[in-house]
Amino acid sequence: MNPGYSTRYTLLERAKNQSDSEAWEELIGFYRKYIYVIIRSMQVNATDCDDVLQLVLIELWKYLPEYQYDKEKSKFRFWVAKVTRNQVISYIRRQQSHAKKLDKAQAEATLSYLDSIKTPEIEEIVTREWKLFISNSAMQNIERHFSSQAIESFRLYSKGLKVNDIALKVDVKPDSVYKYISRIKLKLIEEINSLKNELDF
Repeated sequence: MNPGYSTRYTLLERAKNQSDSEAWEELIGFYRKYIYVIIRSMQVNATDCDDVLQLVLIELWKYLPEYQYDKEKSKFRFWVAKVTRNQVISYIRRQQSHAKKLDKAQAEATLSYLDSIKTPEIEEIVTREWKLFISNSAMQNIERHFSSQAIESFRLYSKGLKVNDIALKVDVKPDSVYKYISRIKLKLIEEINSLKNELDF
């Protein structure tokens, strides 16, 4: 067992003890943004996301002591995503009871969509959102290491712009753009691998 896995597993086991608030806060601190991303991907209005997030956190805290981790069967993030989906559905159903007619129709359409998603599809959605979450988090983490010109060059490159066009936009030489892109790529890959090792267990 590698040291990173051992540390994360130990944190998970500690967090299952509901009196260990420090372990809980540390564990959920890793996943809070990810949960929010999952909620948004399930067509929840932006104004309701914080309420749903709190419900998900309460549910996770309530049932975490019963969670049995088995790395051979499923990753912890899949369980988190399933709890999130169930809370989204419950929240929308509660909102239906006092919603206006138009809002009820929208809620029913959202519920129909969520109910139609089968387990393999859930895992596919979760995996896609997880990759985006890790990539975006990694990019946010490394931005402080580079100049604004370097970051803008990389973003434009990611959108498909050619190096010469990027050089004109950010007012640097093409050689500098190549260096920016190369350095940021290396740092981004390093950070993505670090986050995967830290969070994906």
